Amino acid sequence: MNIPRLLIAALKGGSGKTLVTVGLVAALRRRGLCPSVFKKGPDYIDSGWLSMGAKRPCYNLDQYLCHRDIVLGSFMMRSEGSGIAVVEGNRGLFDGVDNQGSYSSAELAKLLSSPVILIIDCVKMTGTAAALVKGCLQFDPELPLAGIILNRVKGLRHEKVVRQSIERICDIPVLGVMPGMSLKNFPQRHLGLLPIHEHPASVKFIDEAQIIAENNLELDQIIKVAQTAKTLRPILDSLKNQNDLCCSPRVTIGILRDSAFHFYYPENIEALVSRGAYVTEISALESKSLPDIDALYIGGGFPETNADRLSDNRPFLASVKSFVESGGPVYAECGGFMFLARDLVVDHKKFPMVGAFSASSILNRKPQGLGYVELKARFNNPFFKLGKTLKGHEFHYSTMVIHDNKNSLQTFDVLRGHGIDGNHDGLSVKNTLGLYTHVHALGEPGWADAMIRKAREFQLTKILHNENTRNAKIPEVHGCRP
Repeated sequence: MNIPRLLIAALKGGSGKTLVTVGLVAALRRRGLCPSVFKKGPDYIDSGWLSMGAKRPCYNLDQYLCHRDIVLGSFMMRSEGSGIAVVEGNRGLFDGVDNQGSYSSAELAKLLSSPVILIIDCVKMTGTAAALVKGCLQFDPELPLAGIILNRVKGLRHEKVVRQSIERICDIPVLGVMPGMSLKNFPQRHLGLLPIHEHPASVKFIDEAQIIAENNLELDQIIKVAQTAKTLRPILDSLKNQNDLCCSPRVTIGILRDSAFHFYYPENIEALVSRGAYVTEISALESKSLPDIDALYIGGGFPETNADRLSDNRPFLASVKSFVESGGPVYAECGGFMFLARDLVVDHKKFPMVGAFSASSILNRKPQGLGYVELKARFNNPFFKLGKTLKGHEFHYSTMVIHDNKNSLQTFDVLRGHGIDGNHDGLSVKNTLGLYTHVHALGEPGWADAMIRKAREFQLTKILHNENTRNAKIPEVHGCRP
């Protein structure tokens, strides 16, 4: 495989990677290159913007959550047929989980044999930019650093000094110069942009980012850099083996997707579909009840920004609780976990939620859990057996206060991360499991298998119940002869 490819990186978070990458992807799409897009590391929001810019799904590449061969196989399979592949890095170029930079954007670039274009935030900086680039080149000589984009440049004089310093000292081309711009059109929350579902003018953002890229990036040169990528060896079998299971009979899995719940890896949805599930999307804000489903998957999001609408939709809350009480399988992550609690507390105001768990979710002003997570199951639960270890990630501002430990069992020990209280994560009741940790289906293929298994069990229960109900309604007739 020899698809042209790039990894866009920066020296730190907040340097403008997403704006540059979204604009670049939209500009490449306009040129007819049909770019495939990827995001390094655990992320949903930036991925949503990249997906919108490319008009195709953005996939996650994470060497911590998934084996290297799985990451490489996913990249190759999902970039096949595109004219160019663009990967947005995360945080700083060499930032990883330890002092060796393990699982960093730089390590991903080397795994993918992808040229790297580095964004330099030039605010209050001139010649020092060259020193930073030189340091990156010497820090890891194996890294295919192929070009520089200067961001937040003050004017022509500023650009000239920075450009000449880098090209003279580092012998590496400057492929774009982005002016300093107000972020008033690009509203942000926490560590990045607003989700596309909450942005007041998401389409306008994409159009503006595209124009900015076309006016300020050397697109022809960037494409040439992408074409220098080395050929990748075939490694698709390791990924395809995870998608060979197919359930029979077919099951229906509901997914809450709206402005409150929208943090889903497309790989997770595809893992369910590849196993034979039919996936139906449901709005917790608009729907009055759950449709006829065999399992429910509630991803993360920002329920706190929709707390009043969620709370006011009493019929839907009652429908979800009834599904839980009937033994319907429910898997909920982070925002979905908060939704299943008794109530959600925002600025000291209490909003009633589903009430599947005897607990309250209280929103805080500072992060309570942020980063990679490792868990170990404390006992058998609906989806994972005793002793099962999970890798995932968390990013939540809420705290879960448990009111009744007997009816809401804490399911996992936290080996790394924070979870509910630094020691445990996840609550379980009947066939429902909620936890702060997000999992990735390619890193934890057993997750999709468990979802299908529980859905089939519940489907069979419904079939038997319906048959018993029909039989009970047939009147017994005495004295009849054939």
